[in-house]
Amino acid sequence: KYRTVDKTTIGYQQALQDKPGSQDLLLAMNFQTHGTTQLILHPNRVDMALLYLGISALEKAQQTDDYRQSKQNIIFQKEMKAIHQLTTASTDADQQETVKRANFLSQCPSEQNAGSGALLQCKLGDHSPAIKRKFDADDILKDVIHWIGAHGSAIPQKIQSQQWCLVDINVYPITPIDTQLNMDKTLQSIGCWPSGRLEVRPAPIHNNHTTNHGRNTRALGTATE
Repeated sequence: KYRTVDKTTIGYQQALQDKPGSQDLLLAMNFQTHGTTQLILHPNRVDMALLYLGISALEKAQQTDDYRQSKQNIIFQKEMKAIHQLTTASTDADQQETVKRANFLSQCPSEQNAGSGALLQCKLGDHSPAIKRKFDADDILKDVIHWIGAHGSAIPQKIQSQQWCLVDINVYPITPIDTQLNMDKTLQSIGCWPSGRLEVRPAPIHNNHTTNHGRNTRALGTATE
């Protein structure tokens, strides 16, 4: 469709710029560089069989788990960035978000005084620093979900619907925490004591095979059945 690719356009920058292998593929399909900003496919270099093979390779790559997971992560980062930007009550939507976040916060237990409690950190995407606060050992995972909701009211629903997941990045291999199974379990029992490092991520493609159903090697009383 396109015989000339202008690398200065927004379309190229959003879709292809800095994407590994994108320019190499175009060059392999007989495009030639023209200056520093253009790739051109001259009429005498058009090879329909080569173009067909290139398109087929792209379509096949789009079916791989790696591609689908990467695309899912791009969407996740955009959505999380939009959530972080809802921080000022300048519009009706922002005001509604402020009320929703306050409601989540009201359901959280009081934070422990300095020197007591477990420090819990949670990363919410790449566009803001991790959130931090202290919890007591017998606080439950639901309290943590409410705390996260106080930083973005859409996040708990995304986790509950399994579009996104909550992971303990202190545990290897990193797998999603089964929030439905562990919602009423204490932080000590799920291994987030005396500290915890959590992260909200897009759910893995094969979520049903990789969910951590509550068996955390850092958890109190973990034993082999």
